[in-house]
Amino acid sequence: MAEKLRRAILGEGRSTLIIERSRFLGFALPAGSPEIAEEALRGLRAEHPQASHHCFGYRVGPGQERGSDDGEPQGTGGLPLLETLRRREIDLGLLCVVRYYGGRKLGRPGLYRAYLGAGVAALDAAGVGNMVPGWRYEAEVAHLERVPLARAVAQARGRVLEEQFGERVRLVFWLPADTPLREIAQQAPGAGRARVIMAETMAVLDSEGGGPA
Repeated sequence: MAEKLRRAILGEGRSTLIIERSRFLGFALPAGSPEIAEEALRGLRAEHPQASHHCFGYRVGPGQERGSDDGEPQGTGGLPLLETLRRREIDLGLLCVVRYYGGRKLGRPGLYRAYLGAGVAALDAAGVGNMVPGWRYEAEVAHLERVPLARAVAQARGRVLEEQFGERVRLVFWLPADTPLREIAQQAPGAGRARVIMAETMAVLDSEGGGPA
């Protein structure tokens, strides 16, 4: 059985929601470990020291998730953010919503909707995709072979990482593990001379075909 791809927040997303004079600032950030998530939270607290609440939810691997209401009524701040990550099947990432209190209470349902709305909007603004296992290759090809090889790599959801030009062109490229090199070589014969450098996991955005949203 193929290993389940890990879904991750790959870029940074922000949002602003104003309800009854309270400002809810949403942040979606990459986080591959508890240490990275906690460091990002410290940064947001330092950036917004006057905020009344810093609610968050993060997931950083199997069985590693945490959420906090940061003084809001239980289940109204951290829970909707954590549930958003679970519902989107995001395994690696942090959602935080910073609230500046506007002087009017919203009640538990109102708070839940506000934190959920700001978190979802921030996540929608961030890059989300899969962490895809694959292989890094190196090939030396004739100048005329460069464009067909780069095109074949892109069509296979791979990417060219380096190009060096001389009498020949040195290309370093990455392909997903489920794309055999021989498949690329059918379109670009220069790929047949490529050698494996290393196994490598790459982030592939949903806009590049990374998986369901």
